[in-house]
Amino acid sequence: MHLFRPHWLAALTALFLAAAPAFAVAPLVNATLEPRQISVGESAQLTITSSGTGMEPITLPDVPGLEFRVVGQSRRNEIIHGATLATTSIIVRITAETPGIFTIPGITPKSQPLVLRVNPDNGTGGPTPPGGSGFSGRPPVAAGGSTANGIRLTADGSAFVKLNLPKHEVYVGESIPVDIEVGMRAGFVTSLNGLPTLTGSEFTLNNLSRQPERVEKLIDGKPFTLLTWHSVLAPVKPGTFTLSVETPLTVRIRTRPPKDTLIDDLLGDPFMQNFFGTTVPKDITVSSPPTDLTVLALPTEGRPPNFSGAVGTFKIASELSSATAVTGDPLTLRMRVSGAGNFDRVDSPMLDHLDQWKTYPPKSSFKSGDAVGYKGEKTFEQPLIASRPGAQTLPGLTFGYFDPTTRRYETARSAPLNVTISPSLADSTLTAPQTPAAATAPAARSQNGLRPDHPAAQVFVHSLLPLYLQPRFLALPSLLALAFAAGWLGLRRRAAADSGPRRRERLSKAANQVLTQMELARRSGDSTLFFNSARSGLQQRLAARWQIEPDQVTLDELDARMGGVDESQEIGEDSEIAEIREIFALADEANYAGHEMTRIDFDRWTQFMRRQLAEERAA
Repeated sequence: MHLFRPHWLAALTALFLAAAPAFAVAPLVNATLEPRQISVGESAQLTITSSGTGMEPITLPDVPGLEFRVVGQSRRNEIIHGATLATTSIIVRITAETPGIFTIPGITPKSQPLVLRVNPDNGTGGPTPPGGSGFSGRPPVAAGGSTANGIRLTADGSAFVKLNLPKHEVYVGESIPVDIEVGMRAGFVTSLNGLPTLTGSEFTLNNLSRQPERVEKLIDGKPFTLLTWHSVLAPVKPGTFTLSVETPLTVRIRTRPPKDTLIDDLLGDPFMQNFFGTTVPKDITVSSPPTDLTVLALPTEGRPPNFSGAVGTFKIASELSSATAVTGDPLTLRMRVSGAGNFDRVDSPMLDHLDQWKTYPPKSSFKSGDAVGYKGEKTFEQPLIASRPGAQTLPGLTFGYFDPTTRRYETARSAPLNVTISPSLADSTLTAPQTPAAATAPAARSQNGLRPDHPAAQVFVHSLLPLYLQPRFLALPSLLALAFAAGWLGLRRRAAADSGPRRRERLSKAANQVLTQMELARRSGDSTLFFNSARSGLQQRLAARWQIEPDQVTLDELDARMGGVDESQEIGEDSEIAEIREIFALADEANYAGHEMTRIDFDRWTQFMRRQLAEERAA
């Protein structure tokens, strides 16, 4: 509610004093209201006319629900029977803010009150209720406008919304590229108050472009600013639905009756129209014409077992990171799925199980080919490790999807891949054939047969006693025997020292270091460092018990040593043995393919390692 401001009262008082005629005439004040029935948001015109002199200052009334504002004034002088009569007119605009029947008090104590009826704003843009002259001040809506070329303007022709669909029959889960156009007439629309939204819950708008395309266009000879958004429409259930898009805008509406705004329309220019024709801002919601869309359910016949819900047109290709590798070294198998469709449902397990290979879960990444993600390429990467050397062939990959163009399920296939696996250095050392020393001798020998066994010519010796029995060579084996005895005694003393408090201190320090590394990895969320630290702690613990090196404690060694009952009693219960094996397996998986862990997983394995290392320190 806006109250009548004091400076307007002072201006009115000065106006009436300046209009006083040369000859005093009894003042006469008259007030008229036109029209007497409007709707919320519309305005009526109150005209206050005063004639004569000696009139008291006029104060505009204060009525809750109505806004009073002076918008114009005029003055004229008339000579009646030789006397000058001054007449002043003040035009007040009354804007309705709430519905109801309002009584406007008289301008002067002797003036009669006026009654104004305000109807609720039903948003239909229909004709003015009976009893009024009819304003065009109702909020512009999408009803009753032009429908040429799929465009339906608002009632006053200020804006429109249009939804462009490529087809009207789709399948559940199918992605449909759509364009949403919002047209705003220059000088009539003041602001865009939000992004376009769907009116129904049976569809979703995905990846709506952040910035619309903007062009200037003439529609019916009038300038419009056209904003175009690109998006992807996705139906969520089958059926026949009516689809519409709406956008909130702020427009300028006229407050003068239609009979008084004809000259405004003839002016043509929006600035001149708004200058001569009084307007007020109004928030509205403009909707596009409803569009029928049929959504079909995906058929069950012919559905491939690896179908993940992908609908569109796709093709695949596969490749290996290298055509050669060494046993135990990881390779990366890539599958690229390209085309157009709902890439959010494109998924594949790739090689789930393969003989002589160790496989890990694949990871995926998407590269969009347009602004809304309807076209693009999705890449799957899967780590593989060969367990045996030799020339091997990886089978081709398959991907099942539904093609809405052919209306049937399709299966895309890639070609098999050949790879050569070489034995590792350790395997080569173990399996290398032992070449006799005689084989290294030159093949070419004397053709005269075996040479006699006798001292070489011109070589003289003082004794035929073997060298290892001669006194000068007996010192060397004696020194070696003494060194071996000293080393053996040193190891015995070190073992004896380690078996006491010094050994317990060393084990406790190593256990604390392992727990510290695991805690740092848990805080940073590094699952690879976490499981490698846990495996290292278990290797040190088991190596001390089995009297072997820590790097020799592997999964195969665990299976070999923990198979018996006695060993299970030494390490713990069967469930603890399974958890120890699981830590070794998770460490391998984290190194090659990563392992996602939750806070609960981190806490569980931390507690388990604390128990294991605490038992070791206590023992």
